[in-house]
Amino acid sequence: MTPLAVLSELLELAWVAPLAVVVVAGSYGLGMLGATRAGERRREGRTGSSAAYLALAVVSGVVFTGSVGAGLAVIIVG
Repeated sequence: MTPLAVLSELLELAWVAPLAVVVVAGSYGLGMLGATRAGERRREGRTGSSAAYLALAVVSGVVFTGSVGAGLAVIIVG
């Protein structure tokens, strides 16, 4: 590898790694928030907001699973 190619890959890593951290941590946190609030709202009888929080939990779970899967694919394939 040339030094320029190495520098290019390091610069790519410098912005991809923090972005991945924000996406994975944020989606996990939103999923937990949505799941817990959906349960609380359901017990209170507030079905509308419960459904909204449940949707947030599902979407966040899909994003989290997809981002972890994409990360594993990058590690395995290269």
